[in-house]
Amino acid sequence: MKWMITCKEATNFISLKEERKLTVKQRIQLLLHLGICSLCKLFYRQNKIITQRAAHLHEHTNATLSQPEKEAIIQRINAE
Repeated sequence: MKWMITCKEATNFISLKEERKLTVKQRIQLLLHLGICSLCKLFYRQNKIITQRAAHLHEHTNATLSQPEKEAIIQRINAE
């Protein structure tokens, strides 16, 4: 059984995680990969921020981000 996954597989799991629950094996594989890959860990953090902001916007159907909000998101992504 293969436990180590590639960056491509890891980013796919990260994206899938937003749509559905990962299997136990997939979660373990992702955690193992994130433990050694700083670029995928960064992608995970950035994806989490984007997902949280999108959920917030979805609550306010006609809402748009103000310029200060956009800049705050960019700064937070860059800080990660």
